[in-house]
Order: sequence, then structure tokens, then C-alpha cells
Amino acid sequence: MINAGTFDDYSSGVGLLNDFSSDIYRDTIRLYKPIVSGERIVKRTAADLSLLSINKLSHFTTDDQDKLLEIFTDYVSVSFEGDWDKFIGKLNGKIKKNPRFKEIFDSLDNHFEKLDKYQKSRIIRLTVNKLSGEIESIRNEINDRLLFKESNREELLIIDQILYFMQNVLQKIKFGKFIKRNEKQKIEEELGFSLYILLRLEAYRRGKIKLGDLEDDLSSSTFLPKDEYIKPSEYHLIKEVFGE
Repeated sequence: MINAGTFDDYSSGVGLLNDFSSDIYRDTIRLYKPIVSGERIVKRTAADLSLLSINKLSHFTTDDQDKLLEIFTDYVSVSFEGDWDKFIGKLNGKIKKNPRFKEIFDSLDNHFEKLDKYQKSRIIRLTVNKLSGEIESIRNEINDRLLFKESNREELLIIDQILYFMQNVLQKIKFGKFIKRNEKQKIEEELGFSLYILLRLEAYRRGKIKLGDLEDDLSSSTFLPKDEYIKPSEYHLIKEVFGE
């Protein structure tokens, strides 16, 4: 039962993002350093010591997580268009100004490079599968909240469109038994772009950008190719919500 005092928050897009804030933090870390998804994979490999750094991340306090997300979202509070390798490179520079974060993430980078091409592919695939499942969960919750008359439909639908776009980017990543050299850069760019999308939502939750900025994201060249973001199978829901 939702009491009246909390309904406004529940029915808003920011309220939705607040309810999934722990998931968003976890997914941010997965996209930034996919090795954190592969605890079982790295065991008994040359990268097994990465578990120490993964463990440190998993035991971050709420304050630690907030401090890290503040750095991430400060960086994306201004829209970015261009080379996604440069995006990650500049983001690394911001994060690693903090000695503690630098130690952990440098360790994860070093250990990821110790994995063979098959292990790397399995970790990236696992990361994408976990992210896709969690995005679907958030989108299902948006569909539920859209059914309430009091819901902020415009805000929820824009967030849904952002998530659906991110979902499509992830689903288009092609995998084989291993990541070929000519595929590596493309995959890294798609993961980097997905990280940017997710962080823009977190920046919105924190009040660093406005809803109009997310709308601009959807219409900008960054989000090409342009497509119908609402799935045809969901049109009946939109019509039902808006009484059309």
C-alpha cells in the first residue's frame, strides 16, 4: 500500500530512479569496469587477485558510492558528442584524481588484461546480459506506474525511451567465442556510450541536468541512428494511458 504522502514521489520519474538507485550504481560500475561482473570467471585464472578489488567495491559505504557517482555525474552534466574512446579516457582522468579510486580501478584494468580473449568475451557477454535484464525490470516498472492517473507520464516516458535506446545499443553488440581485434574498439565504444546514457539518467536524478536535456539527448546526433524508440507492441499501452 502506498500512502498519500509518498505518492507524488512514487508517480514521478525521479521517484522511479530513486527506487532503482542501487541498481543504477551497480550497473554503472559494471559498464565502467566489466570485470566486476565476472567474479566466477576470474577465479583460478591469472586475474584471480582482481577479486580483492572487486570485494572493495562491493563493500563501499553509501558515502563512498555517492562520492564516486558525484564524480561520474559531474562529468556528464554537460552533453558529450564525439569519440567514445575519448569519453572514457577523460572520465578515467577525473576518477583517478582520487587516490583510493585510482588504486582500485587501476588494479581492475591490470587484471582484466591478464585474461585471455575467451575469458574477456565471457565477461563482456555476462555484463551485457545482466544489464539487459535490469533495464527490462526498470522499464516494466515504468509501464506499471504509467497506469496511475497521477503519474508524470511525460517524465516517465522520456526515461523509458532513454532506457529502451540503451537496451538496443547493448543488444546489438555482437559476440563470438572471443572478441576479435577488429571488434574490440567497437564493443568498447558501445559500452562507453551505454555508460554515458546511464550516467545522464543519474545526473538527472541528482538535479544536475533537466528533463529537457534528456529530450535533447534523444533528438541529438549522439543518439543516431534515429528510430522509433517505443516498441510497436507497447503502442496499446500508450494509447490506454493517454486515453487515445
